Amino acid sequence: MRLAILTTDAPNQAALCRKVEPLCEVVGVVLSRNIPQHPRPQRLRRWLNRAEGRCVGAPFVRSWQAMQRRFHDAAARFPEAPTLRVPNINDAQTLTMLERWRPDLILVSGTNLVGSAIRQWASSGRDIINLHTGLSPYVKGGPDCTNWCLAEGTFHLIGNTVLWLDAGVDSGPILATETTPLTGRETLEQLHWNVMTHAHDLCVRAIQALAAGARVPRIPQEEIASGRTFSSLEWNGRAMRRAWTHFRRDFTAAYFRSETFQRLRAGVNVFPLSPRAAADAARAHR
Repeated sequence: MRLAILTTDAPNQAALCRKVEPLCEVVGVVLSRNIPQHPRPQRLRRWLNRAEGRCVGAPFVRSWQAMQRRFHDAAARFPEAPTLRVPNINDAQTLTMLERWRPDLILVSGTNLVGSAIRQWASSGRDIINLHTGLSPYVKGGPDCTNWCLAEGTFHLIGNTVLWLDAGVDSGPILATETTPLTGRETLEQLHWNVMTHAHDLCVRAIQALAAGARVPRIPQEEIASGRTFSSLEWNGRAMRRAWTHFRRDFTAAYFRSETFQRLRAGVNVFPLSPRAAADAARAHR
């Protein structure tokens, strides 16, 4: 299977790319700087959020940076494949290179919202999957769904999704979803590390199944449950304070062992890769 990857140059994304490289032929990588193509509205709100992030949100910034250093120190590097760097994933050069590389599958992780030109091109005999570090349909958007679960006190919704890309925000049909195994003893850095490494593992298993020709689902999200799509504009000082308060006060081993948590998690509809798909993938890569 020929795979093209649309992502950023962050160390966690390099680690993901190296993990999927042995599973298929990586024909090219596009690294986006995620610069908006059009001027963004509400510049003052965005500036204030960044300022609050350096103060109130400092624990979340430090934990994310520590996670990235850990991936970097593990010598995470991108595959030895043709690589294109663009300001925005929807740059015209991206489509030009995809036409040249002719992938069977496109993996999207961590980029801007993929526009119609790429989606329309891929619709003629190709698929696009997206790794979402949140549990669709329950928690979608940005800037970080794990932090939103902390802010909302919905620890039972911390997890990851591999979905078929559509025009919306983390809204495409589900290929696989899983909650992240947690104990409540994690530091904030460990929490983000566990979620990200679990996301990588889920993505690897999904690509293994696709490369093996296994039957995998396309479940419309509206058939599963309702949820909420968060905006980066909403990640302000109040949200940061709520997340930090909930993490320090409520994110405990006792809560994760409680009947309340177990009941809430049992009520979440998740769609792990089927045993048959996993078995097909394992046989194909022996």
